[in-house]
Order: sequence, then C-alpha cells, then structure tokens
Amino acid sequence: MTGEKLMGARDRLSDLRDWSHLLPAAKDRDQARLESYLLQALGDGRGRHPLGVNEVIPYADQLVLRLESKELLVPLLLLLPYRDRRRSRHGVIDLRASIARRGIELVLGRTGGGRVLVLGPQDCHLDAALDAHRQEVEDRGHVPLWTKETPHDPMPRPMRRSRPGQTTSKTAKPVDPHSVEPHLASALLRRLHLWSSLAPGSTLAASAEPHESGLAWTVQRCLPRGHRMHDDNVAAALAESVAGPGLIADADGHRCDEQQCVQTFDSARLTVRTVHGTDDRPARRPGRARAHVLSTFLKEPHPEADIEAEGRAGHVLQLIDPWGDGPTGAAEQLAAVWAQQGLYTLVLRVDSKYPHGPATASWHRARLTGGSGAMFKGTADFGRDALKAALARARAEFDHIIMIKHQWSDMPLLGFSPLADDHLIVTGSTFPRTTKSTTVRAGELQRRTITLTPAESAMAWLHSRLARVPYADMPMTGLLLHCPHEERGPDDFDSMVDTELARHGMPVLGRLPHPPRRSPHRTVLDHLPAEQRAFVIEQSTRVRRGLGPARADATVFLTAMREYAEF
Repeated sequence: MTGEKLMGARDRLSDLRDWSHLLPAAKDRDQARLESYLLQALGDGRGRHPLGVNEVIPYADQLVLRLESKELLVPLLLLLPYRDRRRSRHGVIDLRASIARRGIELVLGRTGGGRVLVLGPQDCHLDAALDAHRQEVEDRGHVPLWTKETPHDPMPRPMRRSRPGQTTSKTAKPVDPHSVEPHLASALLRRLHLWSSLAPGSTLAASAEPHESGLAWTVQRCLPRGHRMHDDNVAAALAESVAGPGLIADADGHRCDEQQCVQTFDSARLTVRTVHGTDDRPARRPGRARAHVLSTFLKEPHPEADIEAEGRAGHVLQLIDPWGDGPTGAAEQLAAVWAQQGLYTLVLRVDSKYPHGPATASWHRARLTGGSGAMFKGTADFGRDALKAALARARAEFDHIIMIKHQWSDMPLLGFSPLADDHLIVTGSTFPRTTKSTTVRAGELQRRTITLTPAESAMAWLHSRLARVPYADMPMTGLLLHCPHEERGPDDFDSMVDTELARHGMPVLGRLPHPPRRSPHRTVLDHLPAEQRAFVIEQSTRVRRGLGPARADATVFLTAMREYAEF
C-alpha cells in the first residue's frame, strides 16, 4: 500500500503497541489538510508509480514522500504562498517550506501541526529547485511568504453575537474546502500503492470537486488491455479498516458497462472510476522488481466465504455496563482470546443512532489475528426488526457474537435484548471489607469502622454496583468483573464473596484487567506482559465455558421482561 522498503516497514511496525491499525492516520487536522493539498497537486502526476510517488512512509505526525523525478516537485511548489504587487496573496497562506537535510520540508499551520518531507530520487538535490522557484517569484516583483521568518496572520478576534436582524459581514473569510473532513484524502495519499498492487501496470489520476462544504474525490484507474474492468477487491480493500481506510460502499453506487466501472464510497465522497487505456502496447511495470501480491487481508478467510459457515455456533452474548458507555474493552479482550483459539468472533455495537437497515448491517475485520480464527467489528440498529435480521445473518457466519449497547438506560427494559443467548454484567470488582458508622452520644460525634463478613460484603456490593440492574427479576448469566492490572486472581475473601454472589444468582464468570489508557484497544493479540496475557486467556476461557447454549429459546427471558414491566 505504501511502496516503502521492507526493512523500513519492519522498523515502523515493530514500534506499534497494538495491531488494530497498521497504517497510522494523520493525528493533527493540519496534517490531514496538508496531505489533502498534496493529493490534489499530485493528482495528474505521471510516472512508473502511482502519481509519480515512489515511496510513502506514514507516521502519525509526519509523512515522507519520495518522488520519482525532480519535475514532479513543480505542482507542489505552486502551493507555496506569495504576495503580488497589488498586495494580494496567493497559494496556501499558512504553508511554510524550508531546506531539510534530505529534501524539502513542508510545514502547515500556526503550530506546525502538518509536516511532510518531500524527497527526490537518489543523488537529486531539491534545494536547487526551491531556490530557483524563489528567484522566479522575486523576479516577477512578488514577495515569497513561505520562509520560516514569515510571521503568521494574527489570530482572528472572537465573533460577537449578532443582533436580531443583523446581516452577516460580506467580508467573511470563505471556508477552505480542504479543511472540511480532510482525512479521506489523507487516507488515500498514504495508500497510493494499493492501486498498483490490485492491478500491476495500471496508471492513476486523482481529482477533487466541491461537495457540500468540503471536497468529493475521484480516483481514475486506467488498466492495460486484458484486465477485467470490475474487481471485487477494490471494495474489499477500501472497506478494510486494519490496513485500509475503512470506507463503506454506497448501496446504489455501483455502475458497470463496456466503457467504465464506477464505484462510490462514503456517501459519494469518493468515486473510483476504472477504464481501459488506449495504448495497446504492454504497460511498463514499476521499476522496483517486487512481486505484486494482494495484501494479507484479501487472502485471509472471510466468514462469508467460509464453506463451513453453516456449522458456526452462532452464540450471542450481550455485555451490559450499567455505569459506563459500553464495555468495549472487555468485549474486545474476549473476542481476541477466542479468535486466538481458532474461533470466528464479532463485536457488534448496537444503538438507535445507527441508521442501518436489516440489509445494510455490516462488519469489518478488527485486527490481524493469524491462525484459523478471525476477529471482526460491526454496528447495527438496536431496533428489534433490524437487530433480529443482523443477528440472524451473524449467527450463520460467526461462532460468538458479543453485543454491546452504546449507553445504558435508566429503564432496564430498553437495555436488555431478548435476542441474546446470555447476558453478562461488566462492572468493577472491588468488594467492600469495612463500613463506617456515625452516631451522636453526649453531644459528640462518634465514628467507628465495622468489619464486614463475606455475606455482608456481597449484599453491600450488589446494592451499590447493581442498583440500576433488576438482577433479582431478570435471568442474568452472571458477572464479568474488572480488576487491577497486577491482580492474578481473587484472594480468600473475594472467593468467599464470589460464593455469596453465586448464591444470589449472580456468579462471577471471570475477571479482566482494565484496558490501558494509552492504548485501549490492546489485547492478547498485541503487546502484553506474559503473566497478564496468560491471566486474560485463562479468564476469557472460563467465561466461554460458563455460557449457555447458542440459539436459546427467548420465551423465558421475554416472560421475565413482561412480568417485570407489569410489576
């Protein structure tokens, strides 16, 4: 996808702490905006590689582009700002350029949030091209505004609230379309070599048109004669979120005929047009002698293509977090462990804000797993009809579906789903061991600490942590408790509390550490200490063994919900 050297890619990937995203996205908005400018400037670039870019090295706070020839630098230099004789400014106003040790460094933004290092071919010095461009601008009587010494414009004053009936100022600064959702263009630029991997010898062109307040991009692929115009791998590669941009294909955005094949993505913000070239001669292959193979995610088995999909267990587990915004961390930990054990798992996030109908509910690979298992993520509408259709399809493709609701409601009947086979509550695991008592005697406050027994601790914990859950009226499967990172199992007191909780119908199926704050998506498939990895695998296996059968009868759960509502 990037065309970078193998050793450089290995060094970059070795620094990753989790494997959910192999290509880092632009961290700063100015970084994505700068890459959007560059993609439009290089859109007509021609060469042996896509848009004449030999290599792309992506980082979260920087991008490195290696151009095939010195001539491809010309459209980039036209972006540099300058002031003409009438004191009108042209170019990207807050863009700065300077000579770097290996090429030209472009910096965008008042704080320098966007940085791109432009390199040329071997033994090509781009500093001479930048000096020549500056000399040309000065010869026309213009003033360059791209040097480091050029001050930025002062910060605009806060706008006063307009009075009723007051019109907007006619001198208002127009909105830069590259600043509106620029991450799509950034994702395309960082994956330029995807297109040559899908069709060796093809050429590429990129252009942008105004779309609402932003830009709509068009990528035109020109294939050599003999290549099939329609390729299902285009949609698969763009929908992939581990290495690809994770774009959703439009439902009615595919049109193919004898002249072209058009596919649209992300609500028509990206159009991929595939045509055949007019030159009948064999296309020139890229100069680098490397095999053009499809990426790993296109070769790994997908549940829809699995011939044994009918034999999937199709178990649905709902995780409930009564005090949080959805137990995403616990769901990903369980799904990762079970995928590592060779199962197909799906983390399905449901909520009424997702406007997916029964036919549009979709899921994508969450990370690379290796082996025979796979881990996917998806979204679905919480409406009964839409969710029922999505779960029916998921049961046929996955062994375990872990369903999480975006936000818990104070009305439990809106939070539980009778379509799930098991319902597990995820919450903290700190059991109280003491309580305080305050009394007044002889006009003085007297405070004392009372030691709790395991039975008293269990009751106090239930009334504190599960106050919003009708566990006494609904058939819950049990508890999945969060624990500190250093914990490797309950002590004697916690074990006795677990026994009391089981007596109240809430057995503890397992414990999982809190997800790390700096890398919340890190699982056993990523970098974890050996002891913590073994503990998570053991606890996740215990949870799976404590679940009931798949495709259970929902009549009992519906009866409990009806009786609770009547009560």
